[in-house]
Amino acid sequence: MTASSASGTPRRGPRSTPVTGTGTLIRLILRRDGLWLGAWLLLAWGVVVGRAATLDATYPTAQARAARYAEVMVEVPMFRLFQGPAYGDTAAALFAQETFGGATIVAALGAIAFTVRHTRADEEAGRAELLRSAVCGRHAVLTAALAVVLGAGALLGVLSAVTLVALGLPAAGSSAFGLVCAGAVGVAAALAAVAVQLGRHARTAGIGAFTVFFALHFVRGVSDLGGSGIHWIGWLVPNGWLQRVRPFADERWWALLPVLVLVIGAVGLAYRLSERRDLGSGLVPPRLGRASAPARLRGPVALAWRLNRPMALAWLAGAFAIALPTGYGGSGAMEQYAGGERMREWADAMGAADPGDAFFAYIAFAMGFPIAIYALMTVLRLPAEESDGTAEPLLAAPVTRARWAAGHLLVAAAVSAGLQLALGAGFGLGSGLSSGRVAAELVRMLTLTAGLIPAQWVMIGIAFAAFGAFGRRAPVVAWSALIIAITVEFGQHLGWPQWLFLAFSPFAHVLPFYGPPHPATLGTLVLLAAALCAVGLLALRRRDITS
Repeated sequence: MTASSASGTPRRGPRSTPVTGTGTLIRLILRRDGLWLGAWLLLAWGVVVGRAATLDATYPTAQARAARYAEVMVEVPMFRLFQGPAYGDTAAALFAQETFGGATIVAALGAIAFTVRHTRADEEAGRAELLRSAVCGRHAVLTAALAVVLGAGALLGVLSAVTLVALGLPAAGSSAFGLVCAGAVGVAAALAAVAVQLGRHARTAGIGAFTVFFALHFVRGVSDLGGSGIHWIGWLVPNGWLQRVRPFADERWWALLPVLVLVIGAVGLAYRLSERRDLGSGLVPPRLGRASAPARLRGPVALAWRLNRPMALAWLAGAFAIALPTGYGGSGAMEQYAGGERMREWADAMGAADPGDAFFAYIAFAMGFPIAIYALMTVLRLPAEESDGTAEPLLAAPVTRARWAAGHLLVAAAVSAGLQLALGAGFGLGSGLSSGRVAAELVRMLTLTAGLIPAQWVMIGIAFAAFGAFGRRAPVVAWSALIIAITVEFGQHLGWPQWLFLAFSPFAHVLPFYGPPHPATLGTLVLLAAALCAVGLLALRRRDITS
């Protein structure tokens, strides 16, 4: 009798899709960066709630609210540049006007950082290749990063809305403001998702995405500042759509629809672009270098400049491009509003003899923090080179640690100073073309913006001292210092003590908000920056170089 053996059909596992493994990657992201994700949400939520909690003390009467509305819409127009217009004279509407700029920028900054970190940065470090070698779909990494960031944005919107309602603000307006915050996260994450497909480096993608978002915010501000003639420009950018939702002032819910369409379209574009490139590469191919290095590329300073040159030139061009129309339009606006009593009072409070100086000091102050971001990123190439091993070949040659570090320090100091001067040149040329006094305006604006250079150098010194002492942990210290400086500045609008700003932000000592900087103050900041660099160099010599 012949026994027939049944041939069993092999069991097939679940069919793999482009998003297979997304759930596992989401859990991995939350495990790796759950603490930082919570810190970002807490900071963005704090910007919203901190201002809302002080509304009754800030605007106790209808007269105070009417005065603030007149200040924003009639007497001091520069508030509309970064904060936006006020759509009503209620306390809630004024809260939305004052908080819109800070809340959306903080929300966007975190969204871009986390999207880039868990996409392009993982590719650059080789982690994405390890993940893709397992059961992980082609789009799983991008999908997981977007799911976490967009989910965090939704959570931020819900928390903001619920807290505002708990503080006594109208439910409809609170919901609208929460959706505005969530929309800012969505726009920024979508921009970052596209940016990471273009180049090979995470830093380039992050800088590019935030630069685009900030430029869109600036375009929105110029449209609100310029009056009815160019108000329509604000409808061309997503930041303008978010502003025109008008929380607490006859909400326009339909203004969120183009934001949703943009986010969906940009995310879809990111997926399409990711299909057209190889893992680890970008759609924009790197430019081939020369067969032999030029004679000038013989030292660490020249090498540091060569590595930083593309980004430095882009920032310099961008600073001038932003400052030129601002100078031209700002000069005209100041001629229109300079005679107002409130404008004169505001200029006097800033220590400015001319309301035009007050306007440009306000803009220079706002632009000082983005320039500090560039300065810190340049210095923080040092811990990156140490951790990825590119510093070892240099130090194995006849190059001392001091010379290696000095190259990046000099580039950071020179370019940050150049950015301040580029702002001054743009302000001065634009204002001069508007008023017909080009030479005088150039001198005036260059003097104004050059005063912030020592503060930038102090931030550089903090970052380098952290690198010398803590090595690869330096970014945590450096970025924390900048976040603290920004936070205490926001605290000035919340009634925090002035000494906090003076103690924790070098910018407080060089701005006309507290009078023109004294030469002794400038010299002290320069000496402080030099001392911090000396501390960093001494610590660098005393520790091991890791890789």
